[in-house]
Amino acid sequence: MKKVQFIIISVVLSFGLIISSALLSNAIDKSNNSEKQISIKGVSEKRIKADRGVVSILYFTKSNNLDEGRDIIQERRDSVLELINLLRLSNSDYKIENVKIKPQFIGTTNRILNYDLSQTINISLKDIDKLDEIYEKLLELELKFNNLNIIEPEYFITNIEKYKNELLIDATKNAHSKAIEILKVNNNRTGDLKKLIQGQFEILDDKESTEDINKNEINQQYKKLRVVVTSIYAIEKIK
Repeated sequence: MKKVQFIIISVVLSFGLIISSALLSNAIDKSNNSEKQISIKGVSEKRIKADRGVVSILYFTKSNNLDEGRDIIQERRDSVLELINLLRLSNSDYKIENVKIKPQFIGTTNRILNYDLSQTINISLKDIDKLDEIYEKLLELELKFNNLNIIEPEYFITNIEKYKNELLIDATKNAHSKAIEILKVNNNRTGDLKKLIQGQFEILDDKESTEDINKNEINQQYKKLRVVVTSIYAIEKIK
């Protein structure tokens, strides 16, 4: 009886080993048949100068009488426009926003105590250097009048798409170079590009200019654009 049991157990074990071997063999075949790939990130950065700047002139007043408040705002606007004309700016170089009126109420009642009135004139130029000169002259106006603020220039990049395409190409080349260096260690090389995934596109603070180091990104003439891509290549053995 024990002999029969031993034979049965041996047969079962042998059959199990045969099945396991077959499964392992199939797994190896599938692994060998599947294409090996490498996924790697590429990065590209470019430091560029903004192509447009904006200086804002804000004037404001508080008045118990709405009409009197409007008159004060009108006087401020005329003074600013007089200086703008001396600076030889065209009408397309600046935009006058509507007057903002905010009533101040007495406590929780609907009775109006007084009015806060304000207006902004935005000067927008492509010539960044000229804008900086205008900003310095406008600061003189700020000293002459109360309730008038000259807002520090803000700088923008309006043709980002142009740089974006260049950066994508450079980031892809960077990923390919990295893949080549990694694969050649094991006597491999890159095959076809299977997939290209665009990652983050960022506008970063410029840390290379000592003049801009304490400024916010929007107040910097120079910006740093950064693009990250992920490239997936087939792996080929070098024969």
